Amino acid sequence: MTTGLPKRTPVPRDDSERGAQSINRALALLKLFTAETPDLTLKEICAGTGLTMPTAHRMAKALRANGFLVQDPLTGRLGLGPAVVMLAFVVMRNSDTSRLVSLTTSHLEHLRTQTGETVGLHIPTVGGRLCVAESESRHMMRMATGVGNILPWHAGAASKALLAFMSEEERERILATIDTAPLTDATIVKVDQLRKALDVVRKNGYAISEGESVAGASAIAVSIRAAAEGVTAAINITGPSSRWTRDEMMKALPELQNSAGIIESLLGR
Repeated sequence: MTTGLPKRTPVPRDDSERGAQSINRALALLKLFTAETPDLTLKEICAGTGLTMPTAHRMAKALRANGFLVQDPLTGRLGLGPAVVMLAFVVMRNSDTSRLVSLTTSHLEHLRTQTGETVGLHIPTVGGRLCVAESESRHMMRMATGVGNILPWHAGAASKALLAFMSEEERERILATIDTAPLTDATIVKVDQLRKALDVVRKNGYAISEGESVAGASAIAVSIRAAAEGVTAAINITGPSSRWTRDEMMKALPELQNSAGIIESLLGR
């Protein structure tokens, strides 16, 4: 599902360091590319960053030369290039993450087979949750996060499952700094309201979201905890709300919790 143009990303200014200013501008440009907006025109980049057309053109040219962007020769639209994939691969090759993915993959596929919906593995990272593995639904109409994509802390079942079972210190540090800009009409935008939602998640042992990240999408998630306190990851099952109803999610919950428990035991909890 696409949601139109990305939210404008303010470009940090650093008048004392022209080099730092250019780096900040280039990073703001790259951050415009998301699962919802995987390719953009220069005009859309200017609208999203506030850069002038000549500046955006120069930066895009430099990023293309270094493999961070590619351009469709027919449409002129820009997308992320192989250099970004290589950096993501470095993150994914982290020994802990690699082991977690290897232990989890068969369980993601099992849950996908059982439910018919997309099953993903998410870990905490700077700025939100990072999808590190995903077994996509085979339905023609399906929801998917996309491996390597980061979703914000204040929206979605997996985010709540991660936040709810973090240490209180870590959770409050995140809640003190998050941007709660709405993604849909159902997004939780007040931190106090989010805290109450996390209390419910801790009580129930699972999180549900209905249209919080993407309108028309639902998800259920549980955390994976490898230590007595703190959270390692979360598994979510997501699909279109018309098919992946609350009743269907609750039917899948026991199998989801069972898979999470097995993974936790494999991780040594």
